[in-house]
Amino acid sequence: MIRHTQSTKLTSVDLVKVSDWSRICKSLQGECERGRAHLTMKNKLVCFLLLFSCFSLSLTARETTVPISAELSKSLNKGLKFLAASQQDDGSWNGNHGRNVGETSLCLMAFMSMGNLPGEGEYGHVIGKGVNWVVDQAKPNGLIQYSNQEKQAAVMYGHALATLMLSEAWGQSRNEKIGKVLRNAVKLILEVQGKKGGWGYKSVPEDGDTSVMVMQIIALKSAQDAGIYVPQKTIQKALSLIKTRFNETQKMYGYSSTKISKNNYGSSAAGTCIMFICGENEKKYTSDTVGALLKIMKNDPKKQKVGHIPYFLYYASVASYFEGGNSYREWAKMLEKYLIREQKSKGEWGSYYQTAFCILGASLPYQYIPVYQK
Repeated sequence: MIRHTQSTKLTSVDLVKVSDWSRICKSLQGECERGRAHLTMKNKLVCFLLLFSCFSLSLTARETTVPISAELSKSLNKGLKFLAASQQDDGSWNGNHGRNVGETSLCLMAFMSMGNLPGEGEYGHVIGKGVNWVVDQAKPNGLIQYSNQEKQAAVMYGHALATLMLSEAWGQSRNEKIGKVLRNAVKLILEVQGKKGGWGYKSVPEDGDTSVMVMQIIALKSAQDAGIYVPQKTIQKALSLIKTRFNETQKMYGYSSTKISKNNYGSSAAGTCIMFICGENEKKYTSDTVGALLKIMKNDPKKQKVGHIPYFLYYASVASYFEGGNSYREWAKMLEKYLIREQKSKGEWGSYYQTAFCILGASLPYQYIPVYQK
């Protein structure tokens, strides 16, 4: 269980998800503490009773107090300011790969992770425009793709990111237009799962690498948590394939086999991350792998010339967050030091998507995005 302790306004507690009641309570608690709920005395009593019930159900949960310093908070907000200033008039972001739904969705999730929703929060207008643009890119077959994108190599990766972002937005807004696009997007992911349980980068059935697979599973899990039907066997089949890439000696996941490469440490972290998110019970696939991720961070991924560092930071942050305890305390301390050191003058950590990944990894204790919570 993780507690954020920067200030009384932002304090919230992550409860073990023992039932739908705990999710309702966590939502109510967040509203109360973030100053959004204007409650009557009667509603306050109801809120108190519900929260008391949730705490009673989660007495056995492990608590981890993780302070987010004023310096890190300032750094993350500077990152959001950079992204907001870079948004196109149509709501998209035009990065190194041109306009695309994946990068735009990542940027939107960065804002969501800091408490913004369409029309709500300091950057509510940014999210509103962005969500509308992503929704408008949906095709009749369910694929979410910007047709004029310059590089189309990673179609399903972008589709999964868009599906993930929309499921989080729909889960909190229940907007009918978003819901319709989301259901079709989920349907497409289910239809193009490969024979072995994976996904490729094109919208046809094939078994691809760990990176693209994990993003599809996170999107499905988020949609499932939001109330959209996803067959559990689909998720389990995918997890089984990822387990075949687990390196027993190094306690890490490979990109497309058990071979581990520092250029693909991000995929290794992604494997651990998705096992945690999907509730894997066997510790060798979850807790026992966190130590390897911490070791990479201790040795400084930049000095080791690790490939795709923001991608690694994002997935390893989620993995260590789920592990909790001293592992997450240690990770959070190292991550803060790294991000503050590496942030550029305008607030970025590289490209738009790289900046978004960094914000998502560091903002987990705010607990605004349900799929990243225990």
